[in-house]
Amino acid sequence: MSATSLPSPSGSSNAVAQGPVKIVVERRARPGAEEALRRWAERFVAEATRSPGHEGGSVLSAAGSGSHLILLRFGSAAALEGWQLSAAHAALMREADEVSSPGDASQIRTGLETWFTLPDMPAPAKPPPEWKMAIVTWVALLPLVIALAYIFAPFRLPFLVEVSLSTAIPVALLTWIVMPALTRLLYGWLYPQARR
Repeated sequence: MSATSLPSPSGSSNAVAQGPVKIVVERRARPGAEEALRRWAERFVAEATRSPGHEGGSVLSAAGSGSHLILLRFGSAAALEGWQLSAAHAALMREADEVSSPGDASQIRTGLETWFTLPDMPAPAKPPPEWKMAIVTWVALLPLVIALAYIFAPFRLPFLVEVSLSTAIPVALLTWIVMPALTRLLYGWLYPQARR
């Protein structure tokens, strides 16, 4: 899928109305334009931070290949669509075409599959089957919930405080620690087509 022709979230079969959305844009530098592409990628991410609903972004460079992967996260499909339809996005994509060509790894990820992407490893175009994502998420979540129940039991916290902590802590741990580690460990099982 071309980075200059990524579908808007409302037109994507993967898009959902609620929840975070990740977009991966791959650009390959034209001969002699590696440094120009690097500067462009940094400006692209910086400009995206000004867009409402933006939650984070990074640029990954494949050493010696002239290829850059840009990862952006938005709070919703509507927020991503707002960025994609902005004048700033259009201008930056025109600039990108002058110094680079689209890569094959460009994609939009929504919903549960966003937990199954690694920042240093582009996910294959097809996400893991839903049943695999559900099993891995349950296996990751169950021990966290049990451990927190034992940890909080002696404190006899007010119900709302305990429930808030019991949900916020697992979500944070799953997002930044547990799911990236499990995805890396189980990558071949989650994405068997990537090993072919």
